[in-house]
Amino acid sequence: SLGDFFRNFGDYEYEEEGSGSGFILSADGYIVTNHHVVGDVDEIQVTLLDGRILDAELVGSYAAYDVAVIKVNATGLPYAVLGNSSDLRPGEWVVAIGNPHGFDHTVTAGIVSAINRNLSSVQGAEDISQAELIQTDAAINSGNSGGPLLDMEGRVVGINTAIIPYAQGIS
Repeated sequence: SLGDFFRNFGDYEYEEEGSGSGFILSADGYIVTNHHVVGDVDEIQVTLLDGRILDAELVGSYAAYDVAVIKVNATGLPYAVLGNSSDLRPGEWVVAIGNPHGFDHTVTAGIVSAINRNLSSVQGAEDISQAELIQTDAAINSGNSGGPLLDMEGRVVGINTAIIPYAQGIS
């Protein structure tokens, strides 16, 4: 259920007053977030929903898809269930969870506007030009980056990555 996911993601804060979101992928502390959230930082700290603050290490990162995996030293963590993004169709409902502008545990809903979107022609999006993206009108803002995009079964089908500035409902 969607309620379970409130326990399954953390907010990430790094030294230069930046923050992002992410979700726990396994009980032993692997966490998925965006490359642009953790790719150029010296230290990563994860704040879990239960209030624990844990140091994390970067396991791997791929800028062209804007995805990164970090790891905390913990066990028994609740974790998100992965869905299949290739099953998504335009018009289906999705939910974005994150930490926009410091508002912890914010949930927004929207529909899948398009699938397999490519941003290679969008100015400023060259860094993620290889990714085939899910376009949604769910409200996503700064700080949502790295948080999960969920289907109505509560499964992760995407990672909140980008918005088109000055556009309404294009995330």
